[in-house]
Amino acid sequence: MRLPVPAMLVLICCIAVLRALPPVASFRSFDRALLLEDKGETSAGASIGDVNGDGHPDILLAKGRHWPLHNRVLLNDSKGSFRASDVSDAPDRTYTAALADVDGDRTLDLVVSNDKPDRKLVYRNDGKGRFQVTGTFGDPNWSTRYVTLADLNGDKYPDIIAANRSGSAKATPSYVCLNNRKGAFPACTPLATESATIIVAADFDGDGAIDLCVPHRDGGRSVVLWNDGKGMFATSTAYGPEKSQIRAAAAGDLDGDGRPDLVMGEERGGVSMYRNNGGRAFAAPVALQQDKAAVYSIAIADMNRDRKPDIIVGKVRSPGSVLFNDGAGKAFQEVKWNDGKGAVYGVAIADLDGDGWPDIVAARSDAPNAIWFSTEGKLK
Repeated sequence: MRLPVPAMLVLICCIAVLRALPPVASFRSFDRALLLEDKGETSAGASIGDVNGDGHPDILLAKGRHWPLHNRVLLNDSKGSFRASDVSDAPDRTYTAALADVDGDRTLDLVVSNDKPDRKLVYRNDGKGRFQVTGTFGDPNWSTRYVTLADLNGDKYPDIIAANRSGSAKATPSYVCLNNRKGAFPACTPLATESATIIVAADFDGDGAIDLCVPHRDGGRSVVLWNDGKGMFATSTAYGPEKSQIRAAAAGDLDGDGRPDLVMGEERGGVSMYRNNGGRAFAAPVALQQDKAAVYSIAIADMNRDRKPDIIVGKVRSPGSVLFNDGAGKAFQEVKWNDGKGAVYGVAIADLDGDGWPDIVAARSDAPNAIWFSTEGKLK
């Protein structure tokens, strides 16, 4: 399976360490927390990557949503403590701040999705974790919620996929903005979508090109857009129920068949898996969790080093879940994490304290952003 470019770039320092360690089949607990701020504001996203080149994963916090705040960069001291500073002098309405090397200089740059009426910004990294605005993309009037970065046309430069929300079933397109190979995004092309707060990029049909899964956010049907290999998406397949309200989604090979499956989280509560059957077809959804807590964030990562991808779920005013995978994608054992405060809009995964185990960063609204560290644990 070909992974999206930003996944390879942002977490390469963490993945290399984890792969070098022997597999360990055990469950983990996430009871030890570190608050990253003194108070809760309106944060919406977290990204992880080595932004200053010291070999340790750092954190980018996207803050503001509809109300201007300063995005923050937190530099890791390698032991799980962080030195924080503002990304820039200007606050803005940010939902996501995504890391990727957009200009090919081997440092992680920053692409920021701001809600209207703010400009959507591209920051260049000086190699030391300091960022400067060097360009924009798209239209300031877009109600952009999430940006995904992936190489859509095979030129080895990450492109931007901007998920735009309409707030109703009214059609509002999301967009693809191709990289000009210089780290700029001069033109954007609309996608045949309606309303989205997240777009998942993966090679779902195994043809070597990155496709786009677009869950419907506001009462319509979700679609997968198939890439022609040049970053164009003329063909699509609808999946799932006729009416969905999906805020969170992720892709990963949960059953070990070499094809990325889909995991979706509903605004009304509950997590479902869509098994990839091949041939551009997905099976009917299988409920993995059914509760009333709204699901706002999902990630897929190997949390217990057994080389099987697990599912991390963030919720609203409720503890989140780590769903440990049996390896066949048929049974998942739940371990709770998080104190249940605020709304977990975003999660990011990496070994942040250097002990070889992946930890969870939670970007929260109405509660301080925080890390939940992996510790030895037993099922309760």
